[in-house]
Amino acid sequence: MSDDAARRRARMADARLYVVSAARTPSGRLADLIPSLAAAGVDVVQLRERGLPDDALLDEARACAAAAAAAGVLFIVNDSPALARAAGADGVHIGQGDGAVAEARAIVGPDRIVGRSTRGGAMLDRAAAEGADYASVGPVRATPTKPGRPPVGLSAIADAARRARLPWFAIGGIDERLVARVGALGARRAVVVRAVCDAPDPAGAARRLRERLVGAVPRVMTVASTDSGGGAGIVADVKAITRAGGFPLCAVAAVTAQTTIGVEAIATIDAEMLQTQIGCVAADIGLDAIKSGMLAEPSLVEAVCAALDALDPLEEVPLVVDPVLRAESGASLLGPGGDDAYRRELLPRATVTTPNLFEAQALLGTDVDDPAALARELHERHGCAAIVTGGHGATADDTLCDAEGVVAIPGPRLPVRSTHGAGCTHSATLAALLGGGMPLRQAAAEAKRTATAAVAAGRPIGAGAGPVDVVAAR
Repeated sequence: MSDDAARRRARMADARLYVVSAARTPSGRLADLIPSLAAAGVDVVQLRERGLPDDALLDEARACAAAAAAAGVLFIVNDSPALARAAGADGVHIGQGDGAVAEARAIVGPDRIVGRSTRGGAMLDRAAAEGADYASVGPVRATPTKPGRPPVGLSAIADAARRARLPWFAIGGIDERLVARVGALGARRAVVVRAVCDAPDPAGAARRLRERLVGAVPRVMTVASTDSGGGAGIVADVKAITRAGGFPLCAVAAVTAQTTIGVEAIATIDAEMLQTQIGCVAADIGLDAIKSGMLAEPSLVEAVCAALDALDPLEEVPLVVDPVLRAESGASLLGPGGDDAYRRELLPRATVTTPNLFEAQALLGTDVDDPAALARELHERHGCAAIVTGGHGATADDTLCDAEGVVAIPGPRLPVRSTHGAGCTHSATLAALLGGGMPLRQAAAEAKRTATAAVAAGRPIGAGAGPVDVVAAR
């Protein structure tokens, strides 16, 4: 490999923000914008132009190539290997219908880059196998730049983050909100079109997009209550979300006066206030996952559901429902009618619910003590996956039922008393991992390991069941 080839491929591997534009934008000629885009953090510029005669298109491509070289960014031509070579571009990007990668490379030469459009999955694997230097995955959302092409959705982005064997970019409808979402799911790179080219200030838009992409971590909201003893509730959730690599957000449903022995008092938040907490954060910061914990009253369960219904369904935000019905000490944490509100309102909206054995029995109105039967019944009744957490039955194993069936998630039973907050730690960890795009079964196994480690590191303080400590867990 020549020095030029190595330099181009290394810069593509390090790239984060890729802008695709016609030769002319509302702000002016693309070639003239390239210096300011480069200064704003754009790493790659692609010329996608279908409205110019060949000679005019070559002139624009050469001007862009010269501007990109001077600014230190890569310049790519769309579709045409011959134009890329004639203009002195750094490479070409080809679609699925534009021939083989080898054919494009034969035209542009071995020193230049060849990129391939894919919809993720097997297409992404084939792009790597045929020798593409990078790929795009999308469109994530329906976009006028790809008319008639159905979106691949966010699941394809999470899958690409796990499987890709070459540099890849999320593409399709990427704006300042979506770029943070795909970044949280593992996309390190993004292609933008209108969000930069149609912006009144293209450089400013590019700068904000790059900042949001580079700084993306799963934004995970706990909708729960306080535990003044620090073992469970929002305090435990925040620690677990942070430990799992997420950025914690919260909506407070109730405040408790609570110790390791019991709950001395509960003061609930106004239902409208709870709904507003969730809604304002979702609108401004955005959400990658939500975990619900202690909600105290049916009206608060309903407020959470109203807030969930107001979210954009295209953002596909997973919801982990930890049906907190009783404290570790046995005290009731849910008012009359709360179980029905969970069954009627919240569980049908959940991605997964994480009751312990007793909570599963209460939700199903049964005394059956078989975790597999309980998990299966919860899944069949409500449509969500169900994890009946271990520790209260014959074994310490968790039991998961999803669309693929029932599976046991093993874990040891630890001879310790410091177990307060294990369920909160488990569900909050699970939410953070799902928010980062991890598949459910893998996330459930990791959440089990994390909760077990938090119990092992628990603090033997207080007169009752001491708090777990996920921060000290190893």
